[in-house]
Amino acid sequence: MNAEVCLSIDVEDWYDGMEVLGEQMARPTGADSGLDGLASALAGDRRSPRVTLFVVGNYADRVADELAGLAADGHEIASHGPDHGRLPEDRAALVEWLRAGRMGLEDRFQVPVKGFRSPRFDRPSSMGLDGFREAVAEAGFDYVSDTHRLGAGSPVTELPVLSFHGFPLGGGSYQRLLPVPVVTNAVGRAGAPTVLYYHSYDFGATLPGLGEIRSLAAAKQLIARGRVSRAFSAILSRYGSKACVDVER
Repeated sequence: MNAEVCLSIDVEDWYDGMEVLGEQMARPTGADSGLDGLASALAGDRRSPRVTLFVVGNYADRVADELAGLAADGHEIASHGPDHGRLPEDRAALVEWLRAGRMGLEDRFQVPVKGFRSPRFDRPSSMGLDGFREAVAEAGFDYVSDTHRLGAGSPVTELPVLSFHGFPLGGGSYQRLLPVPVVTNAVGRAGAPTVLYYHSYDFGATLPGLGEIRSLAAAKQLIARGRVSRAFSAILSRYGSKACVDVER
């Protein structure tokens, strides 16, 4: 298979994400992040694949050892924002927010941070996509990976997540529900590069059982979650992976 595939992982805490959505849930003491499970999945591939880790800045300290180990193995550290909240609407505040996410990771892990992906693929409602791309470039990023495409006018390289008729098929949430062969075959037909994304908590993190959930919103975030790592492994086995930063511009 000649498909150029970039597997990426949003490194964030499931419980923090639910809080942003208005769901307050207690995180168990000593909860597993899932990153050790990810490292094991990658170590089992003899082709030495590389993935990109889009890290939420205020979560990085909690998983610093796991991230440092993955970075030492050659995986890319990129920014998922300094926090997983809403993006600032003011342009100057947005640039500072973006820059804080990048610089915090560079200082913490002593590696260059070239890429950015916004939480939930958000962008400020106060500016167009061109203005958002300009802010990302001003904050010091070389590329952005989300579900939008400005095209030739973008000041940063755009690496959009695999989509089909507007649906981000490359996302782990879709891979929870679709048969694995449907996704793997779509990757092969997509051309290069093909970006897919997952979450760190897809790889064995400590999550609530469905019996503990009391809201539909939380249940939606857990249903079939266990299938995601299997889809990841199937795609990795078939196509391998390169980091987003290694895609030819």
